[in-house]
Amino acid sequence: MSLQFQNDCGDSVKQAIIEELQNLLSSDTNVLQQAEKRTKQLEYTEGYGVYLSEIIMNQAHELPLRQIAIIMLTRYVESHWSDDQGAGEKSNGCLASEQAKRTIRNILPNGLYDPNSKIRSSVAHTISTIAATDYPHGWAELFDIIVKCLGGNEDSIHGAMQVLQDFTYDVAQIKELGPVVIPEVYRIFDSEQNYSIKTRVSAIRILKPLFTSIAALITNKEEQAPMMNSILTNFMDKLMFYLSMNSGAGSNFLLRTEIIKVFTYLVMEMPKYIQPFMDRVLPIIWQLLTQIAETYVKVSVNQTEQNPLASGDSEDDDEQTNFQSLIIQILEFINCIITCSKLRGSIKNVLADLIYIMIVYIQLSEEQIEDWQEDPEKFVDDEDEGGVELTVRMCGLDVLLAINDEFEVKAIQPLQEALGRHFSVAEAEKAANNPNWWKIQEACMDAVHCFRNVILEGDSKFDLLNYLTIVRNLLVHQESPHLVGRALWTLSTYSKSDLYNPQMLSEILDVTLCSLSPEKSHILRISAVRTLYGFLDANESSEGEKRTLLVSKLPGFLQGVMSLVPGCKATVLALLMEALTIMVKFDADFAYAANGKITPLTIAVFLKYAEDPYVLENVQELIKALCQRKACLGPLQEKFIPTIVSILGLSGEATTEKQDIALDVLNTIVRYTEPPLSTTMLDTAFPAVINCVLQTDDHAVMVAGGECLRSFINVSPEQICTYKNGEAINCIMRVVATVLLNPMNSEMTAGGKIGRLVITIITKLGSMLGQNVDMLLKAVISKMQNLECLKVIMNLVLIFAYLFLTQMDAVLNFLTTVPGPNGEPAMQYVLTNWLMRQNSFFGMYERKVTTMALCKLFEYGVATQDNRLTTITYKELVDDASDTRRRTRSVAAATQKWVTIPGLVKIFKVLISEYQHFQEGKTEDPFTDSDDDDDEDEDEDSAGNAAKPRYVSDLCFDMDDDNAEDEQLLQELLKETNYKGDIAENLQNFLTTFTQNEHFPTFFEHLSEAERLVLVTKVQQK
Repeated sequence: MSLQFQNDCGDSVKQAIIEELQNLLSSDTNVLQQAEKRTKQLEYTEGYGVYLSEIIMNQAHELPLRQIAIIMLTRYVESHWSDDQGAGEKSNGCLASEQAKRTIRNILPNGLYDPNSKIRSSVAHTISTIAATDYPHGWAELFDIIVKCLGGNEDSIHGAMQVLQDFTYDVAQIKELGPVVIPEVYRIFDSEQNYSIKTRVSAIRILKPLFTSIAALITNKEEQAPMMNSILTNFMDKLMFYLSMNSGAGSNFLLRTEIIKVFTYLVMEMPKYIQPFMDRVLPIIWQLLTQIAETYVKVSVNQTEQNPLASGDSEDDDEQTNFQSLIIQILEFINCIITCSKLRGSIKNVLADLIYIMIVYIQLSEEQIEDWQEDPEKFVDDEDEGGVELTVRMCGLDVLLAINDEFEVKAIQPLQEALGRHFSVAEAEKAANNPNWWKIQEACMDAVHCFRNVILEGDSKFDLLNYLTIVRNLLVHQESPHLVGRALWTLSTYSKSDLYNPQMLSEILDVTLCSLSPEKSHILRISAVRTLYGFLDANESSEGEKRTLLVSKLPGFLQGVMSLVPGCKATVLALLMEALTIMVKFDADFAYAANGKITPLTIAVFLKYAEDPYVLENVQELIKALCQRKACLGPLQEKFIPTIVSILGLSGEATTEKQDIALDVLNTIVRYTEPPLSTTMLDTAFPAVINCVLQTDDHAVMVAGGECLRSFINVSPEQICTYKNGEAINCIMRVVATVLLNPMNSEMTAGGKIGRLVITIITKLGSMLGQNVDMLLKAVISKMQNLECLKVIMNLVLIFAYLFLTQMDAVLNFLTTVPGPNGEPAMQYVLTNWLMRQNSFFGMYERKVTTMALCKLFEYGVATQDNRLTTITYKELVDDASDTRRRTRSVAAATQKWVTIPGLVKIFKVLISEYQHFQEGKTEDPFTDSDDDDDEDEDEDSAGNAAKPRYVSDLCFDMDDDNAEDEQLLQELLKETNYKGDIAENLQNFLTTFTQNEHFPTFFEHLSEAERLVLVTKVQQK
């Protein structure tokens, strides 16, 4: 260590750091919090990082102390190393001195030789963090340090490899380090006699980040190809050699897993480089997959043999876990091949064998069965969502789904061939009294479900009748609840088919009803609930005898579902709520008859699980379904409204937590209520909402209250207007103007859908508002001050956008006569805030409405030359075209200048940008393979493309109720304007037409080169 840091004061600081590090390891919360505060103060001490480095290197200290010291040093480096930190990593004015940095850089590499692998890995990460800013200019010797470590003992090699794994390369570093590092990596990997498996694995792990950097940084194919080919030419033979070895001294599960990870990356990101090797790689993978299948079935699936694999404390030493990881990685590799059009053809001739082996791997393991027996919640999670844990079964199903997606009808014949082989084996196993015979049958049903949509299309030539007969015959095996449960659910998913006659359907429904009996296994009972949902969902639109039969069974199913409620937890309860919801939707008479049982349960679940968003969502759906049954609406309101009103009337911190949720539930009830509003709703619930919002200081309650009021107004504006001689309007104005739009409150009070609330008030109550309209719009302008949240600004701008589309002259008069917050006309203030952010707006409805409004505003301004618009200006930062210096970031920043342009010009520039947004948002196939130039037939790849979304934004939003409302509002607006159909086409026509306008040259001279290029190449040529 540098002598400048050695003095009595330094020793006392170092001792203080050690004490606080020990306190950070304390389990006492108070001690821990005090240590964190004290450590924050010590960060500002000269030499803090140096002392931490010394503590880390001192092997006399306990391992936990050294580890916490590394964590604190890394945090210090991230926060105090340079001014050029990422977001959230500010130095707070206290940067490490150059002397301290130099000393830390000298000390840390010693940690790469530490005998403890955890210390080596952590030190390596810290070195990589420093290297991200200091290498090569501030730490040129790091390269020599790494090379020296690679030539040292196993500890230093591991340390160096960890640095290289975390290393952030640039182009120069790839070219400099690559020729030296790659031969060393190869030497270490191939020296099975000299180095342990763990060290050789760390060498392989270098390849993926290196390939990633090459792919990202060296984009010139002529430069990239020789580099990749030279690496792969050396490595591929050895990678395949060690992959094909039996486990032993030279290879094990962990090493082979890492090799396959490299192959997987190449298939996903750089397929053309691995393509020449696939003829040799695939047989090895297939051999590996089939060889270990028998062990997997005996040890994991059936546990008929003792697990011969060793378990270990660390991840690298746990062969049992590594065995599972190897299988998962092989399945992921196969999945990537299937989805890669360049390589997919290499497996199309072995689909039957591939599907066969996948069914072997998706069999239920004994461990999963035990988990499900102990925890019904896990069973529901795993069945509905695949669970959070990555399992062999889940990965195998993913492969089957990929086969279905990519091969479609072409996979059906191989599927039937694989099923035939498995059914024969299962029958033989059953005849031999093998207790696990049913597992392959259960796996076959799960596999077929992956191809369900293709099978039901009718032209797949799948023998559905024979398959359903086999499945139906499995219902007699009540001793196997997993098998019967899967068979019932499978039969329900195909129940829309004409193959189901009344007798067959009645028989299956009776078995399902019997499976709900309390004495049955909870696995079977939950499966029966899923089966019930499947039958009702598949036959939602069915009529005649099939519907009559299903309706006749609903009371029995209700009893069975209700019997499951006591004692069940959130996830199972959510499933039950889903089942009750679809039962209510299926038949109105049943809904009315069952209302007395379902509504109290709904209230009880709401009160118990108000904090659980998943359960609450299902509660909301059930309430919605009940509301849409007219006969149920009155009883529902009668029982539910008093509970909600009592919650809204509570006060205190502990109670306000539920008020926003109660308002959400009330909003659902109101929203799906048909007018007129009942006395209970108008005289009890409505005032309760007003009082709750006016008295709360919780932003979430305010926002939820605003949405609830919007629903009241939407459903019955006439009743709201006449309520207590107009008192309701005054109350609504108080809520909106003094709470939601109050500039003194947090901006998040307008964080919901305040724009739609104000629009609803103006459009539904407009004739009754009088001077309140001006007050409302002034409150909107006032709220726009000092906002940072884009969503809030967008919501407020949406109000004026809507008014420009529907009441142009009136809103222009208002905005030009009312002053903005800074004294300028409000028109100037609103347009400035709008135009500077329009290109960042999100949401299909919001983006389209604001764009349409700008079009109309621009058309009106150009056509009339109205001085209310022509006097508006906009300040814009532009490049100085006269500066001819080579553009770097610093030069560009220095040569930019502010210019003032007419507001209409800025609108025109924004519309050009919006045209690009909507035009580029269109997509015929949003997910395509890169580098797909040649191998696949267009006909094969284009199958099914007709139903793809037209816009990228369409991929992000399901057509839920909010989006359905958006579409309805948008269509109403379109009727009042000249815009029809596709907005990108409207914009193109609009821009093309304007290029012929007499005023166009004036606007054209203000455009940048990029904007002119859009007009010339994308607009006018079409």
